[in-house]
Amino acid sequence: MTKKERGKGFFISEMKAGPIKSAEDILGKCVICDSCLGRQFGQISTGMTNKQRGCIIRGMLKEGPLEGTCEICEGLFQGGIREWSGKAVKRLQGLEYRSFVVGSRLSRDLVRNEEKLWGMAGISHCEPMKTEVNRELGKLICKKTGKDVDELRPDVVLLLDLTRNEIRLQVNSLFIYGEYQKLVRGIPQTKWETYKTSVEDEVARPVMKATRGSGHSFHGSGREDVDALCLGWRPFVLEITEPRKRRINLRKMLTEMNRSKKVNVRKLRYSDRKEVAALKSSRNDKKYRLLVQFEKPCRDEELKKLKNLIGMIKQRTPERVLHRRSDLLRKRRVKSLVWRRVSNKRLEIEIKGEAGLYVKELMTGDNGRTEPSVSGVLGNKAKVVELDVIKIEKVE
Repeated sequence: MTKKERGKGFFISEMKAGPIKSAEDILGKCVICDSCLGRQFGQISTGMTNKQRGCIIRGMLKEGPLEGTCEICEGLFQGGIREWSGKAVKRLQGLEYRSFVVGSRLSRDLVRNEEKLWGMAGISHCEPMKTEVNRELGKLICKKTGKDVDELRPDVVLLLDLTRNEIRLQVNSLFIYGEYQKLVRGIPQTKWETYKTSVEDEVARPVMKATRGSGHSFHGSGREDVDALCLGWRPFVLEITEPRKRRINLRKMLTEMNRSKKVNVRKLRYSDRKEVAALKSSRNDKKYRLLVQFEKPCRDEELKKLKNLIGMIKQRTPERVLHRRSDLLRKRRVKSLVWRRVSNKRLEIEIKGEAGLYVKELMTGDNGRTEPSVSGVLGNKAKVVELDVIKIEKVE
């Protein structure tokens, strides 16, 4: 006896044990197709379709084949699903994808019909209509396209909306990881109307052309100021929304990105939304190089006091960002500080600090909002002339 035959035998024996009476009641009260009949007992066995279950039940009760349209699905499982699969495949034409998943929204009439069926025979052994719609439509699309169903991370979501009699597509985003250097001052990390370009624009331009996406977002592990260079390699994930093409030549993308005089990019690879979340929550140490101008000449004896800045720094939200951030007190650690004299009133200072340290305010004191500060320790008003991020270190 084959596995299929054993499954059929088990189903028949289980039906005879009690549920067959419910099936007889259903057939006596409504016109019903094999799929809807079998679905009412879909949890009794595995290895067969609901249509096969319904056919077996009809045979057990010596009922002839259905004539007319099913009162429960209104013909959906009598050819309707096959028609919708053809429409779905047409919607998918011209789209590059490896996997998909199907969802559905039933009309009010179908929901009412299903509840009527449940009222006749209960819900002890049944499977919801929506589950069967999703599965059977998915199987047909899979057969016609050769693509796989992936319920966890599909490239495309198809929604059969029977309230509107339409199929809608949701093309999931494409994610690409990389690391960048910003080589010029005066451009922001992400697109900003005030500026002609950004790191995001420079990186996204060739990828948008290759994927024919509808838009893009840039997720960086922190960000540098507009007027700062980033010479350390900063991790990022580029998100392309609704890409028409998903498999692109990343080596070619890297070459095209690096034609820009504004950024350098390396380590491109495919990524996902989980890595975006991990990137956003990462806390990397940063090493900065600052060119600092002082109001008065700096004496060597006074400069020895700068070592007192190594340790915990208390910073209220800087005045320059108060318009867009809450006024909070933050504590961040300075891990190292070295300096080199450039002139009597100018120093080059290298600082290593925890993520979230406002280094400009560490220099100026920000009108007392950062304590201690270079200005405060030296008693000499400081101004940042240039700022570079020279290293980004992952904290384990």
